[in-house]
Amino acid sequence: MKRSARWLAGSMALANAIFGSGCGGSAPPKERPREVILRSEDVDRKVGEETAQGVKAQLGLIEDPELVAYVGEVGARLARHAPRRGFEYSFQIVDQEAPNAFALPGGFIFVSRGLLTLANSEDELANVLGHEIVHVAARHAAARQEVGRSLPAKLDWLRGGYLARYGRDQEHEADRLGQGLAAVAGYDPAGLVVFLRELEHTERLQLGSSRLPSFWDTHPSTNRRVAEAGARANMAAWTRKPPIAETQIDFLRRMEGLALGARASEGVFLGERFMHADLDLFIHFPPGWKTANTHVAVGAVAPKRDAQIFLEIQGPGDDVERAAGEYIAELAQTGFRVDNAQPVQLGSNAAFRVDGHLAGAGGPVQAQLTWLKRQGAIYRFTAVAPAPSFQRYTGSFLNVPRSLRDLEEHERAKIRENRLRIAVAREGENLAQLSERTANRWDIQQTAVMNGLFADHVLEPGQLVKIAVAENYRPDANATATE
Repeated sequence: MKRSARWLAGSMALANAIFGSGCGGSAPPKERPREVILRSEDVDRKVGEETAQGVKAQLGLIEDPELVAYVGEVGARLARHAPRRGFEYSFQIVDQEAPNAFALPGGFIFVSRGLLTLANSEDELANVLGHEIVHVAARHAAARQEVGRSLPAKLDWLRGGYLARYGRDQEHEADRLGQGLAAVAGYDPAGLVVFLRELEHTERLQLGSSRLPSFWDTHPSTNRRVAEAGARANMAAWTRKPPIAETQIDFLRRMEGLALGARASEGVFLGERFMHADLDLFIHFPPGWKTANTHVAVGAVAPKRDAQIFLEIQGPGDDVERAAGEYIAELAQTGFRVDNAQPVQLGSNAAFRVDGHLAGAGGPVQAQLTWLKRQGAIYRFTAVAPAPSFQRYTGSFLNVPRSLRDLEEHERAKIRENRLRIAVAREGENLAQLSERTANRWDIQQTAVMNGLFADHVLEPGQLVKIAVAENYRPDANATATE
């Protein structure tokens, strides 16, 4: 969970996802909207800008100037050989742990930090960027723009995932022409084959999870697709040009320090205890509940999946009653009705609580929402359960907001995260021995996949190996932006 002025609009829609109550948003259209081919590149740029802002707000961007500049330089080198368009390409690193890349209309291209930690050469990165550049240059998303714009305003961030999905023919075209872009720019077109194989191996290992569709969701892969990419690479005539990262060692060093897995900047769970260093925040969720933490909310679901409670930052402010009124007025449009509203005291925090209900397709749902002010921001707890079981969870719904407090120093010291580090192999060492010596957090299979090696590979003296190292959280490391 981040401190952000953008809060998760449609909280009750989350209850809908769990309970099937139909309580959030408008009803889906009975007929699929007709897809319209937009013929203006100005519209491409406008749609891309709007959607990119949603991606930035919901996922965050890595603000590592040197690394962002490097990715942009590789992308610009490829884009110079793409068909001319009436917009400039931009390349950003999205704060997503899954290996992913996607393109939005108007030249907005994103790669995830998970993709950068998986890649082992500039050739691989160049082929991925070339693939995405082709999607933009060929305007593959043009037929989907109007449908994306028809999404409700509250769901504008979903347009990124929608516009990033392409047909199989478009994917094959992006592979073929993307490899061509890479070759013309002086990169080995076989880099796409290598990366796709590494990606397939990570999927088999089920490393991490994504908050947008993963690369495989938006880029369907088959053995035939990989084989075709390999055949094209073997037949391609190309001339190596000096890469921007002069050597593979240089490339790997540029990636060093990237966060692996969930980032501590969004808070961490130790059991049912949630601790957020940046927000100086501690919350205790009920024992046995399944916890979850996203870029915009943190919460937990009851073991029987018939209740949940989550916390969001609604926005800046210090008037909890006013914040409650504004939100309830909006929520009323979904059919939510207030049963009781009153100021309450949560420790030293003045708060405001609203109890209410709504009639959903799966039966009546009860909700308890609690607002409190903290460090210039309004926080909102939302607790929901089907009406018949709500009373069973009343104690938990009251205790979670009451547990919110500042972090203690010994708790702050426990907040750690895994980061990508580069280890230097010793003579005769294998991955297991290197991992033990360096306190590598990845298992042998993960380490092998992330380095493009076999698990029983004997390392060369001085060979660089990517490893995962647990480190104390540093707020300034690979900072992200959400505004």
